[in-house]
Amino acid sequence: MGTLQVVMSMKKKQVNALKRFAAIFPIVGMALFAGAETIHVPSEVATIQEGIDLAQGDDVVLVAPGRYNEAINFNGKAISVKSTKGAAQTTIDGWNLNDSVVKCISGEGPSTILEGFTITGGTGNKEYYSKREPVGGGILCLHSSPTILNCIIVSNTARYQGGAVFNGDRSNTVLKNCIIKENSAERGGGFYNSRGRPEIIDCEISSNTARYGGGGMYNFGSDVRVVSCMFKHNRAEYNGGGIYDYDSGGRLIDTVFRDNVALFTGNAVYRGYKSDIVIEASCSFIMEHDTVSGMGGYMVAQGKKTGACCVGTGCLVVDEQSCVKAGGSWLGGNTSCEDQLLVCPESNTGDINTDGIVDMMDLVLVMTSMDTKSKN
Repeated sequence: MGTLQVVMSMKKKQVNALKRFAAIFPIVGMALFAGAETIHVPSEVATIQEGIDLAQGDDVVLVAPGRYNEAINFNGKAISVKSTKGAAQTTIDGWNLNDSVVKCISGEGPSTILEGFTITGGTGNKEYYSKREPVGGGILCLHSSPTILNCIIVSNTARYQGGAVFNGDRSNTVLKNCIIKENSAERGGGFYNSRGRPEIIDCEISSNTARYGGGGMYNFGSDVRVVSCMFKHNRAEYNGGGIYDYDSGGRLIDTVFRDNVALFTGNAVYRGYKSDIVIEASCSFIMEHDTVSGMGGYMVAQGKKTGACCVGTGCLVVDEQSCVKAGGSWLGGNTSCEDQLLVCPESNTGDINTDGIVDMMDLVLVMTSMDTKSKN
């Protein structure tokens, strides 16, 4: 080993020793140690969690490619955990750990950053609700607002809420340039957002499933901002194949819906109780069955002339461009859904889920109903 390498190695050991001292005696430690450092995994510490535990201030935990079988907790630290080669080569795998793969549950803010990982194998945390109702298969955020960048969150499950991501009360998490796919839960196969204002930007939400509602996303009392995202091939066994809103607002901007399916109604978006999500005209609904439905259709950005829109056998009050994009028939400005009683097509008796199409979904609902009656 050269003289320079020896000196650098000695300096790193001294720095790490000072950090341990600072963790025990923080006031003295602040005077002895200042400035961000980089902790390397696994060359300096064996696991990502060890790197987090050692890190202080604005430190960076830099992770080499590989599969790390662990569940990590940021413990309230404003640090960055980053991979050197990106999500395709670096995986945090929660297999057989019976927990969320990543936890931010101690008031973390935007300066807590997770970047460049595949997050998989999580089954959710059992302490927030109960052992029978785990939440947040991949990522669990409670009263915290971390920044998640360039991650792939795949094949996680939660028996109750948030197969991929659970944003709990007052969690304003930002996810950018992420792929959320093939996750499952009862509510919110991809996301479950509760009483917060998360931002989802430039993300793909695909092939997630919900046993109740919100295959891609379930919003409860939340104002979620979704920008330039793609919702595709998400499924729900009740309402909201792409998004299910309950007592929520929020805004969808420049977002695309493609082939999302709910067995009952609202294949793309379902507006439940007291929900008034704003869908900008820049959003697109690609397939004929990517429908928006619920207790009042949906609202569009202010300033556009709105009117009744027949979509399938339902009615929405939207602007003309949004109606056409949703595959509907616009009745004109200042018309109401009361007018649609005379103009919209009558319900087809075989169209059980009222999506305007008699197809396999209707057959499944009929068979389910027959099976329920026979059991009674």
